[in-house]
Amino acid sequence: MRKSLLALTVCAIFICSGAQSSEAPGQWYVAPMVSAFWGDSSRFTDDDFGGHLALGHAFEKWNLEFGGFYYDLDGNNSTELWGVGVDAVGVWYRDRRITPFMLAGVGYTESNNQDLRGDSQNMYANGGIGLLIDLTKDRGLALRTELRYRLDFQSPTQNDWVGNVGLQIPFGGKEEPVVAMVDPDSDGDGVPDSRDKCPGTPAGVKVDNNGCPLDSDGDGVPDYLDKCPGTPAGTPVDANGCPLDSDGDGVLDVDDKCPGTPPGTRVDSKGCPIQAVTTLEGVEFGSDSAALTPASEVILDATAAELARHPDMKVEIAGHTSSTGPAEYNQALSERRAQAVADYLISKGLSADRFTVRGYGESDPIADNSTREGRARNRRVEMRVEPTVMREGGKTVIRN
Repeated sequence: MRKSLLALTVCAIFICSGAQSSEAPGQWYVAPMVSAFWGDSSRFTDDDFGGHLALGHAFEKWNLEFGGFYYDLDGNNSTELWGVGVDAVGVWYRDRRITPFMLAGVGYTESNNQDLRGDSQNMYANGGIGLLIDLTKDRGLALRTELRYRLDFQSPTQNDWVGNVGLQIPFGGKEEPVVAMVDPDSDGDGVPDSRDKCPGTPAGVKVDNNGCPLDSDGDGVPDYLDKCPGTPAGTPVDANGCPLDSDGDGVLDVDDKCPGTPPGTRVDSKGCPIQAVTTLEGVEFGSDSAALTPASEVILDATAAELARHPDMKVEIAGHTSSTGPAEYNQALSERRAQAVADYLISKGLSADRFTVRGYGESDPIADNSTREGRARNRRVEMRVEPTVMREGGKTVIRN
């Protein structure tokens, strides 16, 4: 009888067919099985049948399984034998229909001997091999066959064999495979397309964390297109990132107090039209100096008297030089000479806030610098009367 049952179990374990196992990683499963028991001869029991129930969880390469068994054994020493245990189950070819496995574990067993011996409680260890054969295309049910060797640590030690045949039924969620997501960077700026708020950036252009070209001065023109980097904050700029001079008067919009000046109109440093330009004839200085000559002071005395009769009049004192010498030196000299004239007029009792001082260097000649006479004419000081600028009805109005 014992040999027949053992042969039938081994035969069932090694029946083969196609592909795929029952449970998938991440799932739980339950396996009710019928057992064939071949006990150690020292038990004095017959080979008999029983039951085995397993509850397990599937991982990638192995399963963790909790189980229990029960046998009602006849023979010279009729015995009820039951136990519980835990097994680690190594699984191969989980994606195929036929899945071999190997198990090993430990547990607790108790036997109630009705004839020759009393009751006993012992630990046991077991190991085994088996097959799972998938019965459905959706991997919802599998035939499970296994053969176990169990070592029962009672005295004397019992060497038992058990063959189990049953079903394995998975339940619960499956572990979804981890799919590596590739996030391309189409424009090669170092920012993945999923975060790139400025796709299509030209190659080599520096970008921020959002993939947008840098705009260091915040003028709205990217650095790689900005021909005037470092523009002050809030300054209106053109498409090249340069400050606007909408009316073309030479004064930037951000400084222009009189926007919309007609083309060709001479303006002061504030971008406003100059009402009149008077060259202070006879006002001269020492060579390469800003010191007024005595004759110049006589002329400026008359000028101060005239200005005193018009207390609301504001003027720009403009200094000019010829092109003789370095341009930087001429610029500084024109500024010093204009300031010397303004200081003299202020010393005559005129308010300092009526004067604007500006040096033009050699930039605004009125004669040919290639002749002696032309250079003499270009060395001059002008008094430019500033108009009163008002806004009426949204327009700039000049009051003389």
